[in-house]
Amino acid sequence: MGITHETASQLSMSLVRVMKLFTSMRQHAPRLHPGVDATAYPILFNLVDGPLRVSAVADCVHSDVSTVSRQVSALVSHSLVEKLPDPDDGRATILSLTVTGKELLDRLTAQRSEWFRTMLHDWDAAEAEAFIVSLDRFAVACEASRETIFKKYAEAMSAVGVSPVTPSADTDSTASPVTSKEQ
Repeated sequence: MGITHETASQLSMSLVRVMKLFTSMRQHAPRLHPGVDATAYPILFNLVDGPLRVSAVADCVHSDVSTVSRQVSALVSHSLVEKLPDPDDGRATILSLTVTGKELLDRLTAQRSEWFRTMLHDWDAAEAEAFIVSLDRFAVACEASRETIFKKYAEAMSAVGVSPVTPSADTDSTASPVTSKEQ
């Protein structure tokens, strides 16, 4: 049993509204670190559980390696991330959070938690928990359908003789990579 076209349209409009609000807030929010753009936070969050190669981080944040490499360079220059030799392949490097990077994430997590607590002050715990379950389910559905949607888009464009352009974080200013570590 699926949802109706009308329900899907309402959901889509509500989600676009939320995404625009978050984009606006991200652009106008004070920075916790003067040298770190908010678009680099997903990289930091994906390093919480341990070191990763740049290519693995790029996969986690649904971005290309060149974009992540540029962001990593800025994070390294601000001593938030360090590059270490990969113990499995001495030719490669892995990325690891520094103590300063962990402290920044702690401040960011605390700030966001307080913001959400304030924003949802009139919600009870059961409403918030139900929303978390629904939002997590929605994120899983998005990730599961991502490749199928891109493939259908490419086929539809090819059918009318147009070369498809694959969306990326570089070309879509509203894109926000989503992972379980995205904060």
